[in-house]
Amino acid sequence: MKENFKSGFVNIIGNPNVGKSTLMNALVGERLSIITAKAQTTRHRIMGIVGGDDFQIVYSDTPGILRPTTSCRRV
Repeated sequence: MKENFKSGFVNIIGNPNVGKSTLMNALVGERLSIITAKAQTTRHRIMGIVGGDDFQIVYSDTPGILRPTTSCRRV
């Protein structure tokens, strides 16, 4: 292993159906995540690894962030 080897993690987060899976597939260079017009297709975190001679990047595609439609308040 080289002395100047670098590695890191990249989490791709955001609203549902904005292209997170498409971005990760483009960055990794393979089709790892499902791409569809249907919202909330990614249900669990999907990871892809890109490596070179002196680097390694671990990409993490996450489900979309949703706001609750109702408030669960206890009285």
